[in-house]
Amino acid sequence: MKRRGFTLLEVLIASTITTVVASAVVGSIRAVTDCTQALDISAQAMSRIARADARVADHANRARMILAQNEQEILLWLPTEPFSSSANNTSDYDSIQANELAWYVMNTSTGTLSLVFTTNRNDRANYSLATNWANLRTSLTSQGALTTIVVLEGLTTGGFRVQDSDSCSVRRFSFDGNLSNDRGGLNVQLSGRVLNGQNHPDCP
Repeated sequence: MKRRGFTLLEVLIASTITTVVASAVVGSIRAVTDCTQALDISAQAMSRIARADARVADHANRARMILAQNEQEILLWLPTEPFSSSANNTSDYDSIQANELAWYVMNTSTGTLSLVFTTNRNDRANYSLATNWANLRTSLTSQGALTTIVVLEGLTTGGFRVQDSDSCSVRRFSFDGNLSNDRGGLNVQLSGRVLNGQNHPDCP
């Protein structure tokens, strides 16, 4: 019996079916890949936010006071010495020293939230409670005396909610922002409460 070959119509139908099936398979693979990448980016974003929140919470827990705050930055006083009843220790403990200053700064131009502190961790220069902290940071920056560590990047918006302008009474701060879509597009909320806060002796 003579074998019959495929007609042109059959070949065209088979090619069309193969193309449709292949397109569907490729589309499904692309959709799964895109979904996986989106989930991966989201997971990475949540991890970065969690690390930033842990750092902020740790500093807030150790802080004695929130010395200054505005929409773009806050300044924490983090005593480096444990408290004891000796006269020398009390004097040191009540002194705001350069190596005890920690700024959290939102830079809108770079989309970063950064931790800023004195590079020389042995710098024990004393500052009064009435110090103009914004001017001090500007001065230290111009001297190259500060180190900056990026805590969170990829922010499209962000800022601190000012709770109170009185450093002697404020005990809480919070930060709200949003990550860019390529960084997960998540809302960022960081907050801290000074749990072990004690006022400076110059507070009323």
